[in-house]
Amino acid sequence: MDIWAKCRDRVSPEPISNELIRVVESQEQIATNSLVENFDEQATLERLLDNTKPAPPRTERAMDYLLVTPFRYPPLPHGSRFGARQESSLLYGSLSLTTAFAETGYYRFLFWRGMVTPPASGKFVTQHTVFGVNYATQRGFKLQAPPFSDYTSYLMSPSEYTATQKLGADMRSMGIEAFEYRSARDIDHGLNAALFTPDALSSTKPRFKEQWLCETTSNTVTFFSAATKRSLHKYPLDTYLVDDHFPEPAF
Repeated sequence: MDIWAKCRDRVSPEPISNELIRVVESQEQIATNSLVENFDEQATLERLLDNTKPAPPRTERAMDYLLVTPFRYPPLPHGSRFGARQESSLLYGSLSLTTAFAETGYYRFLFWRGMVTPPASGKFVTQHTVFGVNYATQRGFKLQAPPFSDYTSYLMSPSEYTATQKLGADMRSMGIEAFEYRSARDIDHGLNAALFTPDALSSTKPRFKEQWLCETTSNTVTFFSAATKRSLHKYPLDTYLVDDHFPEPAF
């Protein structure tokens, strides 16, 4: 399906703006702390590790690492929903916290299923940073609206990225900076957003940051507030299954 070919005569870039919420694992400092004996050694090790990473994208503004890191790495071996493996990565996020956690829950299950030997305890606990940042661009698309919404089954496919990767390449080639679309992982199909370039960000640092804990088991992902340790968001494996199978379109 060539979605752009079906829609291009009925659509043009439009202004879009909102707050994007993203969930990232807080693992780097924990990982390096276990390898060194003091803070000076830790700082040296982190500088050495940073030098081995791909260069961040060039921007006119100095930006917080949480904002530039998503653009720094190539996509997964088979790409992401709107990005092919040979293309630069996008910054993906959600327009609500519940949708952001639903998306993260999918990848927690994906990680669990990729472990050679699951933890003996039957659970895996990780720490995450949740942050929000505003975006705004004159060159945006709303894929949740017509004419794109006529092709929702392709845009929201839980198991196939071919059509959306083609659309992503078409949007990138015509200079689209950001777009919104409905989540395939959130049972309420809340909205996500994706940015092709950090130029679409309205600020150079997150508007807020929060710490959360995530407990993953073979059949449930649960998010806890790090401050209160209360379980606030729970996502069972069944909500992600397609015909009783866990979809892995990026592998």
